[in-house]
Amino acid sequence: MTIAVELMRSADGPEVLAALVAGGLRGELTGDGRGLLVRGDDGPAVGHALDAWASEHGLPFVPVRVDASSYALVPPAG
Repeated sequence: MTIAVELMRSADGPEVLAALVAGGLRGELTGDGRGLLVRGDDGPAVGHALDAWASEHGLPFVPVRVDASSYALVPPAG
């Protein structure tokens, strides 16, 4: 299974991927650089890694679980 992650900025892709790998996950960048495909089925671990990365970088993004196999890293609603 793969978990898709949509990013707001393509420049973040390599750093987000590195954070996921550091957390023991495997993945790859999508062709356009605005997404990742994470191998595995541990959605909560992916969400936690995305949240930790955004927090560590002081960015106003939160991981939103779109469905069982995808997340979007987006600005908070409100």
